[in-house]
Amino acid sequence: MTPAANTDIEYAQRLRLIVNRTTELMPLRSVAAKAIQLAEDERSTAMDLANVLSSDQALTAKLLRLSNSAYYGYARRIGTVREAVILLGMRTVRSVAVASSIIGGFDVRPIQGFNRDLFWAHSVCVGLVAEAIARTTRVARPEDAFTAGVLHDVGKLAMMLVEPASFERTVRLVHQGWPWADAEREAFGVRHQDVGSRLAQRWKFPEALVSAIRHHHPERISPSIDSMDDIVTAANLACNRHGLACGFDWTQHPEHWPTQALPPMADQAIDRVSGGMTTLEDRARAFLRNVSSRPPAWYRPDFVEEDVDGDVQSA
Repeated sequence: MTPAANTDIEYAQRLRLIVNRTTELMPLRSVAAKAIQLAEDERSTAMDLANVLSSDQALTAKLLRLSNSAYYGYARRIGTVREAVILLGMRTVRSVAVASSIIGGFDVRPIQGFNRDLFWAHSVCVGLVAEAIARTTRVARPEDAFTAGVLHDVGKLAMMLVEPASFERTVRLVHQGWPWADAEREAFGVRHQDVGSRLAQRWKFPEALVSAIRHHHPERISPSIDSMDDIVTAANLACNRHGLACGFDWTQHPEHWPTQALPPMADQAIDRVSGGMTTLEDRARAFLRNVSSRPPAWYRPDFVEEDVDGDVQSA
């Protein structure tokens, strides 16, 4: 059993251990790291980013598949990474590249009671809600909010990768009724948001993204949307309020849904999307189907879609 970190020094040591082991076992793909740097550099061009992404054949295939899917809905076919960068924008393509690299990079073994596919379903839903909130409030770039939302819980994956037995204990405690934060602290001695933000720093992510990962579980939710932190916090709460929990399907278990009110601007942003949360869920599924190697599990038992041959399937 992992002892709890009782002092600031012990806490820092636990964080360092988990982050160091994560970067050893799952280093960020160099192409994703370069894409982050180029998208932040005002001197870089679409060709610079396209050249970097084109060096990774698997990532190129995912990017083009997503670009030509109903997710974006372009009438013309996008045939090259350069066309995708020009049409979708550098920051959008960067967001896809980073999300795809991390989704594909974490090779974690299954943990009973915790569904990895539902982890990514939650994460991408949070990213899309964050994108919608950013578009309405104009507090942050929508593409950056999407990236921050997708990666807000990356610390949980790191902890699962490095100490699967402690993660299994966390999940068992959650199923026994413990709040995730308490179970995590009991089993690991550290919080996933601190692990995730340290990883983001190690990967040289922009500071606004690092901060959003670190602060997406504040003691008190702000009634206004004034920062990227507020955007991701509200987006995470919005998904959890619908039962779209991280790694768990609580859609049929209202007792697990948080009851805090969303900031009014977050509610307005979701309402401005035709179909609201249902549409955002469907878009998240479409994103995952194109950037993941396997169709994701989903929450709504009544969800129906067409498979690749045009037959209607129940998800």
